[in-house]
Amino acid sequence: MQIVNALPLPLSGRERAAAATYRLDGVQYAYSLGGMPWLTAMSDERPMTRAGAPVRKDQVDQQNIPGEQSLAGWWLRSQSSFVGGQGLLYQDPSSDNQYAIRYGESVGVNPWVNGRLTLLRSTEQRIMDATTNVHHLVGWYDDRDRYWSAVGSLLRGDTGSAVTTIPWGGAGPIRSLASDGTSYYAADAVGIYKGTGNGGGALVWNTGSAATVVRWVKGRLMAGIGPSMYELAGTGPALPTAKTTHLNSAWRWTDIAEGPNALYASGYAGSQSEIHRFPLDTSGPVPVVAPGSVVAQLPRGEIVHCMTTYLGSFVGIGTSRGFRVGEISDGGDLAYGPLLIENAAGVKAVAAYDRFFFVAATDAIDGRSGLYRVDLGQPIQDNGGSPSVRYAYATDLQAHVLGEVSAVTVFGNSDRMALAVVGQGAYLESAAELEPTGYLTTGRVRYNTLEPKIFKFVTVTTPSSLSGSVSVSALDPGGGDTSVLTVSQGSAVAIRDVILAAPASPVEWIRLRLTLGRSPTDTAKGGEVNGWQLKGMPGAVRQRILTIPLLCFDREKDRTGQTVGREGWALKRLEGFEQLFARGDAVSLQDLRTGTSSLVVIDDYRFEQRAQPGSNLSTIGGVLWVELRTIADVITT
Repeated sequence: MQIVNALPLPLSGRERAAAATYRLDGVQYAYSLGGMPWLTAMSDERPMTRAGAPVRKDQVDQQNIPGEQSLAGWWLRSQSSFVGGQGLLYQDPSSDNQYAIRYGESVGVNPWVNGRLTLLRSTEQRIMDATTNVHHLVGWYDDRDRYWSAVGSLLRGDTGSAVTTIPWGGAGPIRSLASDGTSYYAADAVGIYKGTGNGGGALVWNTGSAATVVRWVKGRLMAGIGPSMYELAGTGPALPTAKTTHLNSAWRWTDIAEGPNALYASGYAGSQSEIHRFPLDTSGPVPVVAPGSVVAQLPRGEIVHCMTTYLGSFVGIGTSRGFRVGEISDGGDLAYGPLLIENAAGVKAVAAYDRFFFVAATDAIDGRSGLYRVDLGQPIQDNGGSPSVRYAYATDLQAHVLGEVSAVTVFGNSDRMALAVVGQGAYLESAAELEPTGYLTTGRVRYNTLEPKIFKFVTVTTPSSLSGSVSVSALDPGGGDTSVLTVSQGSAVAIRDVILAAPASPVEWIRLRLTLGRSPTDTAKGGEVNGWQLKGMPGAVRQRILTIPLLCFDREKDRTGQTVGREGWALKRLEGFEQLFARGDAVSLQDLRTGTSSLVVIDDYRFEQRAQPGSNLSTIGGVLWVELRTIADVITT
């Protein structure tokens, strides 16, 4: 029969408290480890050592683009391009390198030139209207840049320097406005009126419906009137036969746009919204609009308010929930992506210029209205679906007032935009004057770990000859907003390795706010940022490595001469310690001589026995070397 001795400690689990302690009673032990008392074996030949534990480990940079994680010394995070737009929560490395070009949020700044962050141009209120009527805008050009403005029963033309009231022919509130390039088409509840430039208009089509939307697409005037869609060709004023009439009499069309080989019209009834495709029949000498069919259906409860196509490939869709970007296939099918921009007030206007969509931003820019800008040339994320990408975006022009943005258009042939805010009026982008101030807030810099960090230095690069001003502040998780430094026009001070005075204690992350100011001497110039960098270091409590020699004999003598032990005691204590080590849990280390303790992890051990033991195992004995790593501050017992 085999006799198995009971183990002094369980092999695994947490049946014994990790922080078990020992209280001196008689024998004057030197240390207690996990509640097990030990006498010290320290001597000139066997010293106890204390050393700092390494806080950094060797790293291998496996990113597609070599980055700051490859560098030794400081923990670094920097950015020198902002073209990825806003919406980034954490400024952490990613497989597609988004963190290097995206940021948290911005107001009043232009991030769309690689390596430059500058102020956006300001806007000027050109037409004032305090009514609740929806405001319509359409840009046009003859001898100079212009736009038409329709609000209530008034139609006006604006060159940016002069506003002209136009006798358009009707008397009721204008419900929709369109242009073929030189002529305008204004619809009210009676009919559709046509005029040229700033000249007077006349009725060309009877509609008898306030639910009218008119658009000039594919070289023809299309009108959605009630549930029906018409191609308005001929002399009128009686309406031709409808191209299609929705089966639901409550259906209302909201917008019409053109694709490479078809027209697209959006509409809704109740909580259901769809986009219909009307192909062009090219079998005859003149392309004819054929009856339509549903090509896209929105999620229930999401209504399409506006829509525009661009470059034959992209579709900007403004809905009651925000803004989506769609793509048109070679066959004319339409696929839309997820909500790129969410806005509780919805999006009711969108225009396109250069490589951008300009999107209504109702009460969305620090609580005020203006525009978003979406960069179709800067994909930022592969959705793995159709369409396959999301696009960079950021807030753009500001009206600095509250109210629904109901219209946006390109100002003639220029690169300037005009927008309208219900209850306020029409606003035109300045040709040169910049916003007085603007800011960008980075994503949260946390070096891809939740451990606390000490953020020490910040660098912000600016042009050597700075116009305006650049200010830097640090935002921390506790809500702190601490100014770091402001550099003004003409100053020789550089924001390079400036000490961060806050946060005062280690934190998980911080963000930077970069604020740009306009030049006090030239309103067309302002501050500029070319990049930023943060330097930090680990902020967790620094660990220590302790190497302690302990006696492990059958019989031992403490410093007062008292003997303790019995035959077989050394082996049982060694086995008990080895089980404590195998468990891998944190244990309490008590220095019983000084009355202090630490929470430690046993990293390694070795047992040294110099004398040859006899046949009786009870004669085992030697020195137990333990290597301990502290994981909590020393506390007084």
